Amino acid sequence: MSPIEILKQYLPLCWLKQNPLKLTRSMSFFKQNLLIYFIVEYFMQTNMTDDPFESFTEVTLQIFLTLMFISFILRINNMLYAFIEVTSSILVCANAVSFFIIPVLIWLTVNEDILSYYCLALLLIWEFIVMAYILKKTLAINSSASLALSALYYIITYLGAFSLGQILM
Repeated sequence: MSPIEILKQYLPLCWLKQNPLKLTRSMSFFKQNLLIYFIVEYFMQTNMTDDPFESFTEVTLQIFLTLMFISFILRINNMLYAFIEVTSSILVCANAVSFFIIPVLIWLTVNEDILSYYCLALLLIWEFIVMAYILKKTLAINSSASLALSALYYIITYLGAFSLGQILM
């Protein structure tokens, strides 16, 4: 199956319309999305910090923490067999939302219009809800638990990567 055909299966997750456990398992698709995720996050991080080495460190830590969080959650639920599908789902959705976030960040950087902040907030909420949806479908938990787990995910990956990056720098 081609990457485009697999992507067509994964994209409905962004609109809360698919089950990550029923998607095609593809290691090459996973690796491609991981690379795209790294590039996009590195671009956004470098835009915020202006230090390429610090950005590289933080994005590397963020990806490591993301992979560890997903594997831990799946491990405690005896679902480690679904790691590729679930991680690919999260990465595809994060990349799709980032496709919209990058122009908003550029807009925000150029003129700091209040509307750009609102758009950015809506996009971040969208990504948060999609993450909660993926966790809900994967772990078969209720909405409250998936929202809490999604919040924990963002705290561990983003705040954790930032904190570890500050310690290492």
